[in-house]
Amino acid sequence: MITPNGMLKLLQSRERAFSLPSAFYNDPVAFELDLDAILQRHWLFAGPSCQIQAPGEYFTVAVGKSSVIVLRDRAGTLRAFYNTCRHRGSRICTADRGRLKTIVCPYHKWTYDLTGRLRFNGRMHKGFDPADYSLVPVHLETVGGLIYICLAAEAPDFMEYKSTLEPYLAPHDLAHAKLAHIDNIIVRGNWKLVMENSRECFHCASGHPELARSFITEYDSSYPRSIAGIDEFWRRCESLGLPSADTEGEHEDFRINRLPLDKGAQSITMDGKPAVSRLLGNVTEGDIGSLRWAYFPTTFNHVLADYSFHYRMLPIAPEQTLVSAYWLVDGEAVEGRDYDLKNLIKVWDETNKQDGTLVERNQLGVNSTGYRVGPYSQETEIGVIAFVEWYCRKMVAFLGGGQRRIARAV
Repeated sequence: MITPNGMLKLLQSRERAFSLPSAFYNDPVAFELDLDAILQRHWLFAGPSCQIQAPGEYFTVAVGKSSVIVLRDRAGTLRAFYNTCRHRGSRICTADRGRLKTIVCPYHKWTYDLTGRLRFNGRMHKGFDPADYSLVPVHLETVGGLIYICLAAEAPDFMEYKSTLEPYLAPHDLAHAKLAHIDNIIVRGNWKLVMENSRECFHCASGHPELARSFITEYDSSYPRSIAGIDEFWRRCESLGLPSADTEGEHEDFRINRLPLDKGAQSITMDGKPAVSRLLGNVTEGDIGSLRWAYFPTTFNHVLADYSFHYRMLPIAPEQTLVSAYWLVDGEAVEGRDYDLKNLIKVWDETNKQDGTLVERNQLGVNSTGYRVGPYSQETEIGVIAFVEWYCRKMVAFLGGGQRRIARAV
């Protein structure tokens, strides 16, 4: 197994725009360091807020060995807590989602209200003060109807991301959307390989025939400027009240833009036609392409005129990742009348399965003794380079190598 000092030396000596040594994709020590340095210190997409609309509705999120309860309290406030009883540490909620009147530990029935305060604790000794044993809170923020959590004791700044993304999302009104479908799959691959795969479409033409029906799959290092007519497209969308221009975060952890679809498509569907007859939120025009963004370390997203798609990857083990996909439609849309669910999810469902197979093959390859680090294309894998260099900077700083900047891709 690799040591933290060994990881630091590899990171400091690696060549920019090359893949990582195999240990970063399969070593248990490297995996634990990923949790400590990245996953438990940064904001993570938890899910859309519209899936917990009523008081007591909740869902759980697993980050490494930690489980988090995300719920809406009786005042309508969104809250997050570690899913761990303050008595003897039992896991409290075992379901992925549900609805509660109170939060009751199944072990000894310690009971908490929806604000996390301990309300019943059984036969405790004299002098025991329930006020000292509320559930441990987890940082929670929302942006445009999407929930993010952070497990760090002191969370990093969220306002740059929030203030930048919110105007893009406002016309789509995702807070009042409807969750049409959730899909969870376990991919037998390291979480970084899952993210790397998602950051390029070099493989899309051959690997995703369904997606390629509506998606622009060919581009170069000037992307999105290389897309024909992009400035005119942006001006038209801006005239409709839809912020569109390419925007990158100061710390290079997110990039947002609105891009056209291919071949005259209006939605990411098998025929390029809208999957939902009711447009999403306050959008008035169907031909608005896809508002898309990635936010490191765990999510990418597409918001179309008729639906939105949100993708989340969370590590389970060094070679195992939970991939969750969410499809949102307008809050008033009715299945069977306004949309057919199979048609709605078909393209991304097939794409997720195909990506899972590609990542698993990638994992098998990097596990081989014949694996050597290889160069990313500086024409077609710019997004992969951006993610890997971001990861390396964060890991070098965490391991004691200072804030020395690893040169970013052109």
